[in-house]
Formats: sequence, C-alpha cells, structure tokens
Amino acid sequence: MESDLNSSPLKKSIYLRCISFVAFLGAIITFVNYEAFQKNLNARNQIYLTEIIKFAEQSIDIADLEECTRTLTPSEKFYETHNELRKILNNSNIDNIYIIDPLNVDVTKNAMCIINGISKSKPYDNHAKIYYLGDIFGSNFSPSLMRELGWSKKHPKGLEFYNESEPKKYGFYYTAYTPLIDSDGEVFGFLCVDISTKDIRNSIANHTKLILVLIIICGILFCYSFITWGQVYIADPIEKLEKSVSEFAQKSHNQTNPSELLYNEPDIQTNNEVEFLSHAVTKMTSDIKSYAENLIAAEHKVTDLKENVTKLNVLAHQDSLTHVKNKTAYDKYLEILNAKITGETAQFAIVMIDLNHLKRINDTYGHEHGNDYITGSCSIICDIYQHSPVFRIGGDEFVVILERRDFEEREKLYKNLTDIFGNESLYEGKDPWLKFSAAAGMAVFNPDTDKTTDDVFKKADKIMYDNKMAMHDGRD
Repeated sequence: MESDLNSSPLKKSIYLRCISFVAFLGAIITFVNYEAFQKNLNARNQIYLTEIIKFAEQSIDIADLEECTRTLTPSEKFYETHNELRKILNNSNIDNIYIIDPLNVDVTKNAMCIINGISKSKPYDNHAKIYYLGDIFGSNFSPSLMRELGWSKKHPKGLEFYNESEPKKYGFYYTAYTPLIDSDGEVFGFLCVDISTKDIRNSIANHTKLILVLIIICGILFCYSFITWGQVYIADPIEKLEKSVSEFAQKSHNQTNPSELLYNEPDIQTNNEVEFLSHAVTKMTSDIKSYAENLIAAEHKVTDLKENVTKLNVLAHQDSLTHVKNKTAYDKYLEILNAKITGETAQFAIVMIDLNHLKRINDTYGHEHGNDYITGSCSIICDIYQHSPVFRIGGDEFVVILERRDFEEREKLYKNLTDIFGNESLYEGKDPWLKFSAAAGMAVFNPDTDKTTDDVFKKADKIMYDNKMAMHDGRD
C-alpha cells in the first residue's frame, strides 16, 4: 500500500483527503451532537424539576411554615411537610430536596435550615450531621448558589434554575429553586430541589462515545468504499492512461517514421469521463499518426515538385542540343550584370563567337551532321572557358561572359580560342562537319564609356564581325 502511495500521487491525495474529510466531519458531528444532546437533557431536567417543585409546593402550608420559621418551633404540619418532602425524594429521580433561608450572604455566606435537606447519596441515618429548624450552616454549600439565593431573596422572580459549576464532595448539582413568600410579600425561604449532574455527564459521555463509534465505523466503511471506488474508477484508469501516453510520447520523440507512432490503448471500462478521455486520447494519437503520414507525404510531394521545378527551370534555361545555357538564361544574366553596373561593382568581358560554314554543312550533309558540327564547336568553347557561363543565343552564335578568374586570363583564353578554331579547319582527313571553324570577338566593360551590357555586347559583336569578314570562307 505504501509503495502504491509513493508511486501514485493521485491515490495518496484521495486517501489523505478522504481521511481528512471523515475526521473533520466526525469532529463536527460529534460536537454538534454533544451540544444538542446536552441542551436536550438540560431542557428535560428543567421540565422534570419544575414538576417536582410544583408538586412539592402543594404539600406546604405557607402560613404555618412561615410561623415555624419565625418562632423556630416546628408544628404538626411542619412534620407532615417534612415527611411529604421525603416521600417525594424517595419516589423521584432527584438527589436533594430542602427548604432554607439565606442570611446576609454578602457578609456571612450562611443560611438557616428550615427543613433539612435529605440526600439520596447519604441516607438519613448515615449523615454526619443533621440540620434542624433554625440551624445555621454554610461550609457545605456552594458560595455561588448562596449568592444566587441571596439575590433572588431581594428580587424574587419565581421558579429559577442554577447549574453548579464547582465540584463538591457530593459532585455537581443542577438546582431548581422557588421563593416562599409570606403574607407580607416577603421571601422567608426557598424550596430547593437538586439533581446530580453526574448522571447527565455520564449520559452525555455514553451518548458521545456511541456517536464516535458509529462515526468511526461509518467513516471506515465510507473511506474503504470511496477509496476502492476512486482506485477502480479513477486512480487506476488514469495511471493506465498516463503509462500509455508516456510510452507514446517516448516513441514519438525524434521519430521520423510515422508507422512507428503506435499507441497502446489501455483497457479502461469505467463508463465515466476517464473512459471518455481515454477514447479521446486514442483518437487524438491516431489523428497525430495520420497527420504525420500526410505531412511527410506532402513533404515528399513538395520535394518532388521542387525537383521538377528545378528540372523545368534548368530545361527552361538550357539549350536542348548543346546543354549550355540558352538565350533566356543569357537575358537573366544580363540583368545581374546591369545591376552590378548600376552599383559600380561590374568587372567583366564578353566573348562573341559565330560558327562558320554551318549553313553549307546543313545543306550538303544534312542537319544531323550540322548538329554534330554545333556540339563539337560548343565542346571546344566549354573546354577553354571552364569557369565562365557559355550561352547559345542563336543557331550558330555563342556568347561567353568572363568574370573573376577567366576575366583575369581573358587574353590568354581568347588567343587559345582563336588558335584552336583556326587550326581545326586545316586538318586533312577529317569529315567536313568535324572541321570546326568560328569567328570570335572579345570586348571588356569600360565604366567610362559603357552604360549597359548592350554597349559591351555591340563592341564584341563588331569585332567578331570584322574577324569573320577577314576570313576567306567566312561569308556563309
């Protein structure tokens, strides 16, 4: 049980809160029940003592008793009253019944006995001292009760009650008293009835113990049933759900294969929100797996589209025969160069190349050999200008833009170009479509005179044209 509590904070929380709730509720119920039962007993005792007092008053001849008190001489009726009070004592559930006259209690704290109090706790024959009419006493009575009687003698109100709050050798007492008033309207004594609070306390204690036992039994049954219910329908299912979700989270961490996103649905059959939550988590993990698969599939499609776009972009900017860049790519490159010219960072040269004899080869030997002538000439150009973009801008026209390394070696590379094309046409034994010949012209960008790339292109084209015209066979 302890290991379960340490491993499951939810179970521990359920146990502690359940026990705390039962303990708190038990304390409240016990306190309220104690107060209510005590008030009920006090009310019942007041009613009971009131009946005793009223019954005892009927046995008293007030005029005769007042005369006996004044003369301190008992009469025949006095003894009859005494016997009647003893009968009431023996036949009822009270402890004392007596008539006394409180004296100047503020000074003497004494009282005079009128009819001596006979107690059930000590029968008449066993009393250490018996008080008779006219005897003065005070040590065995509570000073607080004497003060109550002294005050009531001056301010009579009728039947009143007094709860003894100081322990005496006879225990605690709950007292009902009523004043005895003579013909002149003066109080000459009090009829008092005592009932021991020991029985009251015992009844309250026994009742409280019974309530506590019932609360403990009910609390144990409640805690057991609630904790068992909470464990079966809440704690254990949530623990299973948490375990499955944690395993899924571990599998998902850095997982690139959606097929591995497998969620082990826990067996939860509680028919409450926990089961509904479990189904929702299962649906959510399934949606996550499907989303990941769709996302990766979409990513593959995007990659394929990018590759296709790249291929199309390459094809759109590539000459289909020679596989060098085409006129579209050339125009875009010129935009970059023009931007550099505007930004005053341009440094480049343009080489214009025009193939000789292409028309004659196409007309004489066919376009297939004409294509061989074009591709062979293009290979020579690309071998020489390995670090510069080569563009085919027309059927027999090529342009090379020189920057950086090739720009620094432009004169050397240009001489190599013209030498190779000049020598290729002189070789004997080659087929006519393999005797490559071309006219070329190179122009360097001059920031003082050239405003755009078109200015440089025109200079290169003019040089190429002049070279072509200088060749004996360069007119076709």
